[in-house]
Amino acid sequence: MIKLPAIFKNNAVFQRDKAFRVWGNSDSDNIGIEIIDESGITVNKGHAEVKDNSFKIELSPNEAGGPFIIEIYECDNAGNKLTPDKASEIVLSDVYFGDVWLAGGQSNMEFLLKNSKSYAEELEELNDDISDRIRYYNVPQIAWLGEELAEAEAESKWQKCNEASIGDWSAVAYYFAKALTEESEGIMIGIINCSWGGTSASAWIGREKLLEHKETAQYVDAYDKATEGMSEADYLKAYDEYVIYQAEFDKNVGNYYQTCDNPSWDEAIALFGENKYPGPMGPKNWTRPSGLYETMLKRVAPYSLMGCIYYQGEEDDNRPYSYKRLLTSLIEQWRKDFEDEMLPFITAQLPIFVNEGEDDYKNWPFIREAQMQVGESVGNGTAVILEAGEYHNIHPLNKETVGYRLAFQALYKVYGCLTRWEACGPEYDSSFVSDNAMYIDLKCCESGLILDGDDGFIQDVHMMDFLPGDSGFELAGVDGVYYAAKAQVMRGENVGGEEENDQSASMTGSIMTIKLTSDNVTVPKYARYFWKNYGKVRVFGANGIPLAPFRTDMNDGAKALGSRLGEIIDAI
Repeated sequence: MIKLPAIFKNNAVFQRDKAFRVWGNSDSDNIGIEIIDESGITVNKGHAEVKDNSFKIELSPNEAGGPFIIEIYECDNAGNKLTPDKASEIVLSDVYFGDVWLAGGQSNMEFLLKNSKSYAEELEELNDDISDRIRYYNVPQIAWLGEELAEAEAESKWQKCNEASIGDWSAVAYYFAKALTEESEGIMIGIINCSWGGTSASAWIGREKLLEHKETAQYVDAYDKATEGMSEADYLKAYDEYVIYQAEFDKNVGNYYQTCDNPSWDEAIALFGENKYPGPMGPKNWTRPSGLYETMLKRVAPYSLMGCIYYQGEEDDNRPYSYKRLLTSLIEQWRKDFEDEMLPFITAQLPIFVNEGEDDYKNWPFIREAQMQVGESVGNGTAVILEAGEYHNIHPLNKETVGYRLAFQALYKVYGCLTRWEACGPEYDSSFVSDNAMYIDLKCCESGLILDGDDGFIQDVHMMDFLPGDSGFELAGVDGVYYAAKAQVMRGENVGGEEENDQSASMTGSIMTIKLTSDNVTVPKYARYFWKNYGKVRVFGANGIPLAPFRTDMNDGAKALGSRLGEIIDAI
């Protein structure tokens, strides 16, 4: 008998132009594979020896196209099929070779299309150009190995894109795939959704990898401490009690919020008791370090991929100083598991957010900074989605912007279909101090800047314009105390108009300089932009992508002021 991982199903999409890998288990001696086109011609084949009941076959790359039939069968050591008996072969039908992207992260990647802002419009616009070119596989969300996972995997399938299916797809992943179809030439896009709400990045990294660095080992240490001395029987009893309690709590709170005129969380707790989410830490808790790495990610590796998109960070906001190392370790882990050391990896930067009545803890800027740095150093870009957040809603409904911004990065960095200016918004380049002012050079400003005004109208930025006072620029002296700064546009390369101070001249250069001054800072040393969790996003590139948050010096002494998850854990 032959057993394949659950992801090998009818309607699958396999990665074009990369090694094609199939692996599994068998009690026979050799396993063969053939890829057969519509006319019945074998276009690729191979075989491998079974060792310790496991096999792995790697075929030469296949060009984009389909549909194909793939046969996996028992064979002799020369690759000849032993028997046509169906019990000894698996046939996959209607499969394509195209581009396969893994969509990972937590709840904002998991967020369903049917709950997104533009779902109704999307159903109206769905046509054959889209539906015939996207397929989707949802990795089963089971937090522990066992029969329940096996049953869920048996029921899992590759879904075709249609009105009946897409509502339950990841909204971000759908819009990402849709954007790729608009630029690619008839290539099938496959999405593997591997996400789960409320998860730290540590849930998606192996234990050994987490233990390599102090910044990431703290996740394992905290788990070990929380479960120390607890027997399996005690844990399972506590877990079962939690499931019953939390179901009743969630039902009561949900009904309260639907029926009360002015609901509040504090009153809900007073009425219905403690919120025990996410339950006792242990081997069935999906938030545990390395848990979903074992039960979800590794179940689909080393499936050949075009790349990964990743939207996560909210659940690590009490460890903002460690996030750079955490995200770097995750990328290293996934590239190793998918056997591609250059596997493209694109991250969505956290947008604006603050809960109602909550202080701005200024902890998300550290995560945004880490995401940008990792995107530049070991990743393949960061999608700036700053304005796509919402007040008092950690699950903003605008997922179209997120999906398309991720796609822009892929089309620029991976496919080469877009220019840097088309894919990226303005970014910090360099700075210098002169007299009582600091000058900030912004790159990727080929067509200048635009402003989102209070009246809802977009305004062009011209030479010598002052930006609004709440634009988010700040200055500090040697003491590191920041004050709101006056921001004035000074110059750009190849500026339109003959005079550099011509107020009617549009900014067309690739570099734009912003002059920052403050009455409270006579000798500037540090500057930063949008160093807060939430606020009005004013400044955009002319392509509609916002200026990425930044600070000019990481040694400015800035500290996170708190976390919605509790106490901030200092850097190690």
